[in-house]
Order: sequence, then C-alpha cells, then structure tokens
Amino acid sequence: MSLPEYADTISTAPVFAAEAKCAPIFVEILTPDGDVKHRYRFSDLPIRIGRAYDNDIILDDPHTAAHHAQIEYNQLDELIISDCGSLSGITQANHREDFFVVNGDHDYRLGRTLLRIRHKDYPVAPELTDTTNHYWEGWRPALTGIFILTCIGVLTTRLSDINESTLSKYLLELVSVIGFVACWSGVWALFSKLFSGQARFGRHVWIASCGLVSLELWDLLSGMTAFAFSWETLATFSNHPPIFIGALVLYFHLQTTGNKHLGRLKIILAVLAVMGSTITMTKQYQATNHLASQLYMSELYPPVLRISRDKTLDEFMSDINSLKPIVDDARKKDSDKERATPENIEHLMPNEDDKEKEAPKQTEEKDIQPESNDKKTE
Repeated sequence: MSLPEYADTISTAPVFAAEAKCAPIFVEILTPDGDVKHRYRFSDLPIRIGRAYDNDIILDDPHTAAHHAQIEYNQLDELIISDCGSLSGITQANHREDFFVVNGDHDYRLGRTLLRIRHKDYPVAPELTDTTNHYWEGWRPALTGIFILTCIGVLTTRLSDINESTLSKYLLELVSVIGFVACWSGVWALFSKLFSGQARFGRHVWIASCGLVSLELWDLLSGMTAFAFSWETLATFSNHPPIFIGALVLYFHLQTTGNKHLGRLKIILAVLAVMGSTITMTKQYQATNHLASQLYMSELYPPVLRISRDKTLDEFMSDINSLKPIVDDARKKDSDKERATPENIEHLMPNEDDKEKEAPKQTEEKDIQPESNDKKTE
C-alpha cells in the first residue's frame, strides 16, 4: 500500500465512526397502551429530556424534573439513557437504575411518561394483510341487516300469534325493533367516529341485526330441537347462550370502533360472559333450589317434529318407579323441616300461662288424696 492510500484510510476511518454515532435516532413518546403519541428524530447527541425549555424534548409531565434524562454514547460506544439526578428516576419493567443500555424493544418510564428509543436500522414488523372488506360498508350491510331483521321479525310474530292480527300490529313491532337497532348502532357509530375517525354506521347496523336475529333463532330453534330429540338440558338451560351471544356482539362492535388489543378484549368478554352465566345460575338456585331455569320443557310442538323414539308403557312405568324413592325422600325431608320449624317447636313447648293453670290443679289433687285415704280407713 502506498503512502497516499494509507493516509486516506487514516483520514476516513474517524469519519465513518462519526457517521455511525450521528446516525438518526428516533425517540417515541408512547401512550399507556403502547401506541406512539409523538416521534422525534435526532442526528446529534446528546439528547436532553425534561420540563425545562432548553431541552431537546420538552415534557408536560409534572412528575419529571426540569432536566430529567439524557441520551448519549458511553465509553464503550453503547447508546444509553442516563438519569440526571431526578427524584422519579428512570425505570424499565419496574426496575430503577441510574442508566440503561438502550434496547429498541424496551419502554422507559420517566415520571409518568413512557418513551422508546430506536435506531434507524431497527427492523419493523412485516406488513399485515388488510382483511377488511371495504366494499361491504355503508348502505349495503345496513339494508341487508334490516331486511334479515324484518324477515325474522315477521316470522316470529306470526308463529307466536294465536289470533289473526292486523297489519298495524306487525308494522308497529317492526318499527320498534328497527328503531332500537338504529339507536343502538348510532351510539356505536359515535364511538367509532371518536376513536377511529370513521363512523361505520352500516357495519354497526349489520352487527346489531345479526345479534338480534341470532337471539330470535336461538329462542325458536332451541325449543324445537329439545322437543324433537328429547334434549331437556337444551330447554332448561336456554338462558345462558344469549349471554355469550351478547358478548360476541360486543366484541364485533368494539373491533369495529378500532380496538387494537383484540386478544385482551376476547379474554375480558369471555370472563364477563362466564361471570354473567354463573350469577344467573346462582340466583336461580337461591330462588328455586335448582340450577336450571325451568324443570321441564314448557313448550309443546306438533308431533310431526318428533324425531326421537317414543317410549313404551313399560319403559314409562319403570321410569316412574325409579323416581318414587327420590320423591319419597324429598317429601320426608320436607316434612322433617316443617316439624323442626320454630313455630312448631313453640307450639309443642308449654307456655307460662299453661304452667300457671296446671299448678293449681296439681295442688288440688294433692289435697284431695288424703281425704280419700281417711274415708277408706273409716
């Protein structure tokens, strides 16, 4: 290597190191949920952070010092964030230190401010596929949901109608249901506008309509299925599936409003649904001493719908005989409880007035007995 070439390498080596140290660094101020609130780009170090106006990043957090932290390179050419003598200090994952070697995957807390530091070469996550059907927005889902809701409403009204009703009754029920869906969807559209910038009223109408249709179909088909296949459990515990249907409707509403923590949302709604189902069974048990909402199938359908095999008379009588000891035990327990009630115990125990009445009688009998003995001796 010639002398000029060697001189060029010497002169350019510090330049590359300086460029590496002065590469753009991004400081991101985060929300409590971890979303980026502000992003700052810096090419020169150190970076001073605090509430004072001479800092590079000015914080509006009263729990931070005037000069709270500083981002710089240490002697090992490691990018660090160090404390400048503040009271709150710097914490990462609930650990407080005087300085931390910067990691782009870690969040650092200064007072009540979360921030993240990343280099320009930090690898970002791969692109997500947009699964939203943007053509299924606006009036299409709204009209489709209202049409399905109208059909199921007319069907259920017709099936539950014993007498021939007028057209005004059908219209009144449809208007009330559609008005409820419109108000419900309007509230969710307002939330969507506030949090995501898009109302998406049609999507909310579609979700609410599907939820109501699911409830109506469950109410209709659960009884028919239980009657057809003799599945009494399906009829006696029919109050619990609507709770989970309501939780599912809330999930899609919140997803439409722009909720980003869908995994956490699923867990919360599942826990709430299980709690609601448990509370329902607890109240039912306190009222009737049974977990089921009804002890038998209360609705009868035409025999044509019957699919399960009919039982013979002998099988029916054997089932009755097997139930007899159970019923006898229940009656015995009820009779024992009635005998042990405080009212019966008080009735069996003599009162003080009765004792006072019996006391004179006993004294009179004692006085009469000696006279009889004297007569016998005479």
